[in-house]
Amino acid sequence: MSWAQQLPDLVGDPERGRVVFLTLGGCVSCHGWPGDGKTGIDMRSPTGANLRESELDKTLLTEVISCGRPATQMPYHDRSAYRDARCYGLLMADFGPDTAPNRGKLLREQDIANIVAFLQAKVLGRGVPTFEECIDIFANPAASACKNLK
Repeated sequence: MSWAQQLPDLVGDPERGRVVFLTLGGCVSCHGWPGDGKTGIDMRSPTGANLRESELDKTLLTEVISCGRPATQMPYHDRSAYRDARCYGLLMADFGPDTAPNRGKLLREQDIANIVAFLQAKVLGRGVPTFEECIDIFANPAASACKNLK
């Protein structure tokens, strides 16, 4: 059975996805708060993909977050990833010791659905981040991350 056939029919909550993206998921370490891949909070982290330019649909976003991208720094977040063939038809045993996918913070399927809903509502196709978007994402007009965008 392919990964897409195993996909539960979950409806994501963009607000909860915002919280997971900014905190629990660790997404901002590489993708930055605006999802541009340039403003990660940890300079030792790899540069993430620019999600603001991404054209991935809900199914592909869910797959990439769940399964990561083998041979890249994008980690998987699904606790069942590579235990069965749901991720690109591969098992962990199919990888060598230096090519195994990176494990990220393990998330519930609902958390992943929430992140996808947030990305679709607030990040994908947005272009250059604005002060207003920053305030919206942090839900705080005094957020220090926003001061350079005025």
